[in-house]
Amino acid sequence: MGALLTDLLQRAQRSRRIVALQTGGGMFLGYVLSFNPELLVLRAITRQGLLTGVRSISLSEVTQVHFDDKYVRLIEFKEHNPEVVYGVAAAPEGLDQQYLTIPALLQRAQEVRQLVLLETMTDNDLYGYITRVTEDELLVEVYTQYGEADGHTVLDLDSVRNVVWSDEDTRTIELLLKQQRPA
Repeated sequence: MGALLTDLLQRAQRSRRIVALQTGGGMFLGYVLSFNPELLVLRAITRQGLLTGVRSISLSEVTQVHFDDKYVRLIEFKEHNPEVVYGVAAAPEGLDQQYLTIPALLQRAQEVRQLVLLETMTDNDLYGYITRVTEDELLVEVYTQYGEADGHTVLDLDSVRNVVWSDEDTRTIELLLKQQRPA
């Protein structure tokens, strides 16, 4: 174990912050409980920010350690905001009382200005607000999974497979956006 890795693990342990450890067996997230040159003991956490137990990881298997990057901060954010991220799904009223089509759902998303996930035929899925719907196209104000503005995209209506309302990721993005706005 090198000095850089030792320093990073000590900082994570002292500050009680999550690390992401990449090994040949996958990626593990959690809080550093203890470590020595051979073994690290981690209070494991899921990508949803839920504590799952304690696990040991042989440091000889670790190929990368991530600390305080965007992904790790997103997991910490989810862990600290479970009531919003995992709260009751908030879909607009009336979706159960009409014959719905993808264009009708997109129009409704635009009317209520709710962030949605658009699953597309090309697997280039987008998070965003619907800003305009025409007969054959739509304009989306796009955001990354980290709540960062990512421009605008025009899609053909036929390329939208599904519209996802108020899931874990869309609620997380909306909460991140609310916290970025000045009070």
